[in-house]
Amino acid sequence: MLASVVAFSQQQTVVKGKVVDVETGETLPFANISYVVDGQTYGTASDIDGFYRLESDKIFDYVTFEYAGYKPYKVKIKRFMTQTVNAKMESISITLPKAEVRAKRKIKERYKRKGNPAVELIKKVQSQAEQNSLTGFDYYQYDEYSKLELGPSNLSDSLETKRFMKNMSFVCDNIRPSELTGRNYLSMYFVETFSKTFYRKEPHCITTEVTDSKDVLFSKFMDFTSMESVIDNWIGFVDVYQRNVSLFNNEYTSPMSPIAVTFYHFYIVDTVQVANDNCIVLAFTPANQMDMGLCGSLWITNDSSYMVKKVQLQIPKHSGTNFVEAMMFEQEYEKRGSVMIPTHYSLTADIFYLGVALHGKRSGVFSNIEINKALPDEFYANKPAKTRSKTFYEHRDDEEYWNERRPDSLSKHERRIAEDNEKLKKVWGFRLLSGTALAIGYNYIDCGPIDIGPVFNMLSYNELEGWRLRFGAKTNTRFHKHIFLEGFLAYGTRDEKFKYRGQIMYSFNDKINNQWEFPMNLLTLSYEHNTNVPRMSTFGYNFNEDSDRLGRSISRQGNRKMVLTDKVRISYDYEMQSQTGLKFFAEYEEQRPLGDLIFETNGGKLYNPFTTNAIGLEIRFAYNEKYFQFHQYRKPLAGSVAPVFTFGYSYGGKYLGSDYEYHKIQAMFSKRWFLSVLGVADLNITGGMVIGEAPYPLLFAHRANQGIYYDQRGFNLMNYYEFVSQYYVQGMFDYNFNGFILNRIPLIGKLKLKEVLSLKAVWGGISNECDPANGNERLFRFPTGPDGQMRTYTLEKEPYIEGGIGIANIFSILRIDYVRRFNYLDHPEVDKWGIFFSLKVKF
Repeated sequence: MLASVVAFSQQQTVVKGKVVDVETGETLPFANISYVVDGQTYGTASDIDGFYRLESDKIFDYVTFEYAGYKPYKVKIKRFMTQTVNAKMESISITLPKAEVRAKRKIKERYKRKGNPAVELIKKVQSQAEQNSLTGFDYYQYDEYSKLELGPSNLSDSLETKRFMKNMSFVCDNIRPSELTGRNYLSMYFVETFSKTFYRKEPHCITTEVTDSKDVLFSKFMDFTSMESVIDNWIGFVDVYQRNVSLFNNEYTSPMSPIAVTFYHFYIVDTVQVANDNCIVLAFTPANQMDMGLCGSLWITNDSSYMVKKVQLQIPKHSGTNFVEAMMFEQEYEKRGSVMIPTHYSLTADIFYLGVALHGKRSGVFSNIEINKALPDEFYANKPAKTRSKTFYEHRDDEEYWNERRPDSLSKHERRIAEDNEKLKKVWGFRLLSGTALAIGYNYIDCGPIDIGPVFNMLSYNELEGWRLRFGAKTNTRFHKHIFLEGFLAYGTRDEKFKYRGQIMYSFNDKINNQWEFPMNLLTLSYEHNTNVPRMSTFGYNFNEDSDRLGRSISRQGNRKMVLTDKVRISYDYEMQSQTGLKFFAEYEEQRPLGDLIFETNGGKLYNPFTTNAIGLEIRFAYNEKYFQFHQYRKPLAGSVAPVFTFGYSYGGKYLGSDYEYHKIQAMFSKRWFLSVLGVADLNITGGMVIGEAPYPLLFAHRANQGIYYDQRGFNLMNYYEFVSQYYVQGMFDYNFNGFILNRIPLIGKLKLKEVLSLKAVWGGISNECDPANGNERLFRFPTGPDGQMRTYTLEKEPYIEGGIGIANIFSILRIDYVRRFNYLDHPEVDKWGIFFSLKVKF
């Protein structure tokens, strides 16, 4: 350990500490800390709490602390060592002929915008922003080399002596202290990429193509293709010239935003020399420290151009951002003609929650920047935000290729990550530990070519089956590159019956880990014998997989309306780079009613089973949607604002035992809006229609929820099969204020709670052709309860409406909603109100 410390210290000089007033002990935020090497000035600034950390591999002996109204403080430091220097700065005193005036601790003055030179300066910077930034040009393009490392932190200094580290002690040689918090971390995920970005102003288009990728992974579940969007949302490229800055799945108001003057307080800190340019250091911090804003500094050229030479951004400790204990983003520019060109950037973050700590660092270097070089119009047409070249993984293992292309060689620390990971994968204790963690996080257990799971579906409960035991598994690319198998076997302790599913899939595209990776070109054949809750599913979302979970087993009301299905289905999924998805399917299904459900016509004919068939297609368009690939599911990321359009059509005919012919049409639109400091709004509008004579199991059973876990896609106070429609339109609106109100309440604001508001409504109806109340002997009677009273209704009278208010971000992950049902209160066995909970990990 001593040898490794010495080796590290020979490469880096680290100076850290706190800047305070020598008399009062008051912290000095945004103090300038600098050092000079060969006539060039380098440095950093203290954060809002006065803390700083300076790290460099350059040779220097002195560090200077400067703060407006204080004497400069210069201290000698030790080269290539980590040291703590707490700067105690003395305020400037002025001696007059007959009196001495000494500045003492000031009474905190009210911040004023009018006449404030800092406010006037940022307004001038904002007025010049478009002509100073790349986005002011009609076209630009550049190459980028980036690297990212992630790993656990908060590691003990005595880690090597722990018993469980007996066969893993070699990793201790590569443990490093965080640049921000000083906590020890070990990188276990390392990715390098080369990419090309192209921009067109009008019509607007910005697209990035990943041309090469090389990664070091300790699990196949963390492959680059599935993690890429997540990483981009967490620590992607920051453009301070934009109105909003995207970090950690949140949108922060940029200091360049038109509302920045009212949202932030600005302060002129100092003037410094940066690469031969005289710059004004302009610090800023949110006017309300509890708001989700940024703090930091802008280095602005001290001339009439008001260009940004350097940017430094941090997240205030008391902002509404979860889990981020410390963050530092830095980006530098160089002047080229009349514009500042970004040259490189780095973002470092320490994330901490309930003892789980993670350290991440991303850096990038820009090259081959070309301005106003237009490509043909067809190049920009319908380009998604990010694509991968067909050969982006081709040079993954070609070290000579990467050594030739890298702008700089990897450090010893970075080279060790791959070596240590390969050794770790052979240690049984590490495989057990990482496998357990990933089983919880990814819902599957890694068993080489086979994945066991989903883990959280192995045990559940419902009123008809009792305790449901389930074992599932699927293959991955280690089994075969194109052929994939998946299935499960389940058993109910109350009905004492087995249920099962098996499917075989063939991918026409080569895959890295699983068959559902984007873009899909997948043919699937499946057979299922299983119990299901009869209710409508949202496009692209399989409710029955989710209802099988243990967390969904707790219900506010028992459910005795289920079906036992035997279904054969063949489907083909095809996706384009533009994120247009096509699905074609054909299926044959037999449904047997269970519990209180009976399929009986007005003519007295019982259907057990009820046989149906369908062929159809589904089209989904989600241009530039950001999502996380979670096996067959794709979870849209919080930072994704892409509108999503979905259209589906299916036809059921009188063949293979079916007595009914019908056409079913559905469409959906969903969109997210970031409203800056006012929060985030989500809207989902769905509608559909069934054409032809069809009994109620073939109509739309509106998505209900009888559990206590909040369902954002469904109606939480509606009972299963309470409403059915032949035609319908529904809207769901969810608004998260991001603490805009609660943050302004004393004491409560420190809890970082976020208020939420929801409103959901659905209107529909049934024509005479499909209404069993008209006496049509071919139609099924609506379900009734044990008392013989009808339990299924239509919506011609008025739309069903429910709304809720809630508190989110309790303990950073818990949301509790109070939901109120506004009408149809005379229906039996309905709840007028309810309390629901949900869990969500969100920055």
